[in-house]
Amino acid sequence: MEPKECDKLRGDAFEMVNKAQHCNTDADCRQSEWPGCAKPVSNATFDQIKPLAESYKTGKCEEPKVDCKSPPQSYCKQGLCVHRELGTTEGAGNTPSDQIQIQ
Repeated sequence: MEPKECDKLRGDAFEMVNKAQHCNTDADCRQSEWPGCAKPVSNATFDQIKPLAESYKTGKCEEPKVDCKSPPQSYCKQGLCVHRELGTTEGAGNTPSDQIQIQ
């Protein structure tokens, strides 16, 4: 497959992944497997991206090397698929009251 066609497939997949991912329950959400690093996507979007990924692989397109961290769990929050970010402990990073400067 031509590099230009590969870029179009990957670009179309990124457009789908980067749109709002609507859901009703946590079961409606999952991690994307392609393109790039894992993002929370709806099952519907995952199913739309699958044929693009297969075409990309069968067309022998060169996958750019990306350094991805292990993604947090995805879940449905207020109707959108999102990552469950790990929080900090309460009070972590707070400036001690004797060091607060008001100008």
